[in-house]
Amino acid sequence: MSGVISGFERVMMPLAARISGNKYLLAMRDAFSMLLPFIIVGSFFGIVQWVLLDPWGTVMGANGLNLGTAFTGLDTAGDAYKNSQFVHSMQVIQGLCNNVVTVGFGVFSFLLVAAFAYRLGTIWGGDPFANALTALGAFIIVTPQSVGDVGAFDLSYFGNKAVLTAIIVATVSSKMFINLSKNKKLTIKMPDTVPPAVANSFAVLMPVFITLFTFTLFSTFLAQMEFMGSKALNDLIYALIQAPLMGFSQGIGFSLLYQGIVWFFWWFGIHGHNVTAAIQNMVYMPAQLANQSGDAAYIFSNGFFEAGLMHVLGLLIAIFLFSKRDSWRAVAKVGFPAMLFNIQEPIAFGLPIVLNPLLLIPYILAPLANTIVGWLAVSAGLVPIFKYVVPWTMPLFFGGTIGTGSLAGGILQLVWLAMDICIYAPFVIAGNKIKDTEEE
Repeated sequence: MSGVISGFERVMMPLAARISGNKYLLAMRDAFSMLLPFIIVGSFFGIVQWVLLDPWGTVMGANGLNLGTAFTGLDTAGDAYKNSQFVHSMQVIQGLCNNVVTVGFGVFSFLLVAAFAYRLGTIWGGDPFANALTALGAFIIVTPQSVGDVGAFDLSYFGNKAVLTAIIVATVSSKMFINLSKNKKLTIKMPDTVPPAVANSFAVLMPVFITLFTFTLFSTFLAQMEFMGSKALNDLIYALIQAPLMGFSQGIGFSLLYQGIVWFFWWFGIHGHNVTAAIQNMVYMPAQLANQSGDAAYIFSNGFFEAGLMHVLGLLIAIFLFSKRDSWRAVAKVGFPAMLFNIQEPIAFGLPIVLNPLLLIPYILAPLANTIVGWLAVSAGLVPIFKYVVPWTMPLFFGGTIGTGSLAGGILQLVWLAMDICIYAPFVIAGNKIKDTEEE
C-alpha cells in the first residue's frame, strides 16, 4: 500500500502544485472571494425578502407559520388580506430588499469583470485600477444596450448567465491592455510638471483606446453576422459553452467525479477545493446564483456541496463512540470545536487523515454517499433546492435549513451525518487494532 501511495504522490503532488499555484487560477479564485461579501449580503436580504416578508410565504402564508393571519386577523387567501395595508407595507419593504439582492446577484458578472481584471492587472504587471476600468468598458461594449425599443441595459446580461462572458472579456481585455501599456511607442509622456494622476491617465490613453475600439469592432461584427442567431457575445457564449456545461454538471456522474477529485486531493494534503476552483466558479457558482435569483432550479450548486463539508464530523463522532486509541480521541477533542464550523484542517493533519491508507476509502466514500442521497432527496421533492447562499462555516443543521429555506434542508444534513458515522465506524473500529506509536 505504501508503494502505491508513493507512486500516486510522485505523480499527483507536482500536478496539484502546478494547478493550485497557477497565477491565473489564483486570480480567478481571489476575484470570486472578493465578491463573497456582496453575495452573502444579497443572500441575507433575499432570505428576508422571500422567506420573512412574503405575504404568502413560509412565515406569513397559510402553508407556513401563518403569521399573516395572526397579525391582521384576515384569511391570507382572501382579497381583504391581499388589499390590506399590511400586505402593501410588506411589499414595499420587499422592494427595498430587492435593491440589495440586485447588487449581490443581478449584477454579479459586472462586478466579477472588475474584480477579476483588477487581480489580473496585479499578476500580469499592469495598472490594476486602469485595467479594471478598461475591462468594465469592454464588457459594456459587448453587452446589448436595449430592452425592446427602449435604450437600457438588460440585467440578465449582468447576472449569472454572463459569468463565462465576464471571465473571457476580463481575460482578453486585460491581456490586450497590459501588453499595449508596456509598449513605449504607445505611451504618451507628459512633462514632469504635470500631476502624476494626469500623467498616468495620458500614459494609458492609447492602450485604452485600442482595446475598447477592438471590442467595438468585434461587437459590431458579431451583431451583423448573428452567429447561431446570437447578436451578443454573452448569448453566443451561453449557447455554446455555459449552458451545456451547466446541464452536464447536473448529471450525478459528473457530480460524483467532481466530489471524488476534491476529496482525493484533500487526502494528499492538497486543498482540493482550490485545485478544482475553476469547475466550482464556472459551473456550480453560476448554478447557485441562478437558484438564488429564481432563474433556474439546479440540484447541484455551490450551496449543495458546501452543506456536505461536515462529513468529517461523522468521523469525529465515530471516534468518540468506537475508538480506543488515545491519540485519535485526543486529536478529536481538540479538533471538534473547529469541525463544528466545517474547518477540518486540525483533523486532516493532526489525526492524520492525510496519506492515511486506513481512512482513504471512507474519506472519499462519505461525500460521494452524501451526494447520491442528497440528489435523490431533492429530485423526489423531499428537500428544496439549495437556493440561498450561506457562509460555508455555518454549523450543521443551520446551514441546510437556511440554504434551502426549509427545515428539510437541516434534516438532510442530519441524515448525512448519521450516514457518515456509519461509513467511518468500521474503519475506526479497525483502527483499534493498530497500536499508537507512542504506546509502542
